[in-house]
Amino acid sequence: MIVKEFKLGNTTIEVDDTYFPKTKEENNKVYEEFNRIGYEILRNSNK
Repeated sequence: MIVKEFKLGNTTIEVDDTYFPKTKEENNKVYEEFNRIGYEILRNSNK
């Protein structure tokens, strides 16, 4: 669902909350995945 719309010149930006975490469990899952990906990036940058 579009929750906000912005206009910048000829560009329209729509903020869609479809994939935003809705529960604490979903938020924790996203946070854990974010940390896992960040760790992999750091680990691979040292090779």
